[in-house]
Amino acid sequence: MKKYAVIDFSRTSLSLLVANEQMGRLEIVFKTYRPILIGDMVNKKEKLTDKGISKIVSEALELIESARNMEVDEIYGISTTLLRNIRNADEVTEILKDKTGLSITSLSGKEEAYAALYANENYKMLEKAVLFDIGGTSTEICDFSHPYENDMISLDFGSSTIRSSFVKDVYPTKEEEAEIKAFVKGMLRDHVEKQEMENAILSGSNMNALYKIYQDYYDVPQAHERLMQYKKLKKLIKVLMDDKRRNALIIKNVPEKIHLIVPSAICLKVMLKYFNIGNITVSSYGVKEGFLKLLRKGEIQATPLKREERG
Repeated sequence: MKKYAVIDFSRTSLSLLVANEQMGRLEIVFKTYRPILIGDMVNKKEKLTDKGISKIVSEALELIESARNMEVDEIYGISTTLLRNIRNADEVTEILKDKTGLSITSLSGKEEAYAALYANENYKMLEKAVLFDIGGTSTEICDFSHPYENDMISLDFGSSTIRSSFVKDVYPTKEEEAEIKAFVKGMLRDHVEKQEMENAILSGSNMNALYKIYQDYYDVPQAHERLMQYKKLKKLIKVLMDDKRRNALIIKNVPEKIHLIVPSAICLKVMLKYFNIGNITVSSYGVKEGFLKLLRKGEIQATPLKREERG
């Protein structure tokens, strides 16, 4: 049995996945997530500051230590959005390699979308299915009937960029909600062909956080399949826009997402309506799982930090 770890560096978090490979199959055994608003540490020259670099190095070392304690054989580093659109990406990559020993594989938006789709390939049997991954600074949309990398769509907005562009306080006001909706509708209209779909598969930490709130609010029992109803989701979003009711729900379930969960929910509602989707499934699998599957298949090349290379 071989054990892998993947650390994902994004603009809003560092996350760790640990998986066993046994009999040719991957079994996910551990996940953890560390919220970091790296976007707040990018200066006017579009460079990640020394403070930001120090922060991600420190967090990466802790995640590497966690993986080492689980006797992982190989650790891979991937960057989904951290290295996109910063002018000192090469410098940051070199410092991370020097300080942690970890080589970073930077994924483009289309590569990120393809990895997320590949992680969820078991849903391809559903009729008219599309995958949504609303991240911190990008949003991926993948049609399961067009499973090729060039067909992937990655839009240049996410919960963090929406928040910084439209929201002045912790939560959006009704007026700011309307502005967010108009912006997302415009992005979809300009970049995504409008078509009738039946099923949405939601991937990524923001969508899983939203499901956690949904599950609590509607007292949904634990189940293998995590489903949401569009009408119930709409009602929940109204609660999340209510000053008197949302705090308890968010702080109880996903306090680390306090700034991001409402923008994520607003974006999702617009996207579901755009495709006229009523059936919603929340997946536990995302980019890191897809990366590992593609790595094992030979479609992605990456250099691991091996067990014998760690002190």
